[in-house]
Amino acid sequence: MRTDPKEELLALKNLGPKSVAQLVDIGITSSDHLIELGTEEVFRRLYFRFCDEHRLSVNYLYALEGAITGHDWRLIPVGRKQELKDLLKALKS
Repeated sequence: MRTDPKEELLALKNLGPKSVAQLVDIGITSSDHLIELGTEEVFRRLYFRFCDEHRLSVNYLYALEGAITGHDWRLIPVGRKQELKDLLKALKS
């Protein structure tokens, strides 16, 4: 029997019920799928699905990166944080 995708995703660092519900909404049903797609692709999909309904922030990007790498978002290296900020800026333009 397969576990509930929400439970599996909630077990990852930095993700809460709201973000997990959004991930499931865009078809992310496992931590393996999340990791396979990577932070940038997952955030692009979230942005294009939810940008009109919710304000997606750089903190969301950090949370995804931390969930994928298995680290607290505060431990993301400064250079990687800048890459993620640049992605958000590019999506908004």
